[in-house]
Amino acid sequence: MSGRNDILGNIRARLGRDADNPAPVDERIATHAPGPLPARGEGTAEELRARFVEMARKASADVEQLGAIEELPGLVGGICGAHGFDAAAAIAPHPSLDALSWADAGIAIEARRGQPDDRLCVSHAVCGVAETGTLVLASGPQSPITLNFLPDVHVVAIPAEAIVGTYEHAWSLMRARGAMPRAVNWITGPSRSADIEQTLQLGAHGPIRLVIALYG
Repeated sequence: MSGRNDILGNIRARLGRDADNPAPVDERIATHAPGPLPARGEGTAEELRARFVEMARKASADVEQLGAIEELPGLVGGICGAHGFDAAAAIAPHPSLDALSWADAGIAIEARRGQPDDRLCVSHAVCGVAETGTLVLASGPQSPITLNFLPDVHVVAIPAEAIVGTYEHAWSLMRARGAMPRAVNWITGPSRSADIEQTLQLGAHGPIRLVIALYG
């Protein structure tokens, strides 16, 4: 964060602005008229939730709708069994995940960063974008970004109330949380590539399967 702040501070100084005062930028963001927003990002909360599920599935993500986050360990256990994995998972050290009864579901967990040999990791998203079925994850102590890229299967928990309409809404939500994180990952479906003979290959640069646990 300090390196980025130093670079932006130098730019502000060369422009004759107070290097330590981000107020002009904040004012610009707050007052600048937004561009046209897609119709897919409009609707009631129920409509946005349904559209998020529809678009995420079109992007080859699996969406499991849970009544409460307490059902997540059982879902993870079922996924491990279906893939023939050991009943184990690396989870983000997020309060909502730490509080769950993983042992009761027979799941051995480690709250840590992702590692190259991880088969299944569990994260918690900041929000989801109905427009494209995209998950938004912010890096930080409670959300190591390596969990997003290293496992074979990535399970991401997200509350239904965190579904927003468009990317613009998601950025507004991110700014409202305070200081921006070092990285923001936008995840739409599992990793894929069609670089070789234009043949789609899932899992090319990351998880081969993305499971969205939409709860509440």
